Amino acid sequence: MLSSDSVFAAVRCETQYGGNEVCVTTGELQIDKEILDPRYAGAYKDNLYLTDYLFKTGDYVTFKLTVKNVGDDTLNNVRITDNLPSFLFFTGETPHEFTIDHLNPDESESFEVKARVVAESQLEADRICGVNTAEVWADGDQHDKDTSQVCATKKVLGVSVLPETGDNTPLIIFGASLAIAMLGLGLIKVGRKIA
Repeated sequence: MLSSDSVFAAVRCETQYGGNEVCVTTGELQIDKEILDPRYAGAYKDNLYLTDYLFKTGDYVTFKLTVKNVGDDTLNNVRITDNLPSFLFFTGETPHEFTIDHLNPDESESFEVKARVVAESQLEADRICGVNTAEVWADGDQHDKDTSQVCATKKVLGVSVLPETGDNTPLIIFGASLAIAMLGLGLIKVGRKIA
């Protein structure tokens, strides 16, 4: 039998390590957790893997939590918490728990959480990855959670940022040589027409 009452469910899809996409059905309340990629100003990503970026001991890590009401009813007493992996700690610059009194349909709010990588003596391995989990609850049994992977490493010989790899000089020389060759061919054609 078909019911006249519609059941609302939203779907959230995330790309996982290796390129696979995982989609989960959520209720009326959604949370999206992202991590600030230090390589690009203001760019947030769902995850930063070992191959993407490694935070060094002492580095600051910024997460963004976005809570959205995707349902048709106002949600009350919305509570958000953030849970860090063992190699990160909260700096105290931002809270790691938030509340929203009312969240209207299609309304969203974002929060930043600042953390820092522990000292080298506290890092369990030279390179380590962990999952940071954010959860949200509202009255009426609404609940959702989202994760963001982050990786850290010990500083290399006191250097916190490794230099960029590769050199653009060969590419520049090739481009200049190609331009000179094209100019030379053009001059030869012009010289033949004149002669």
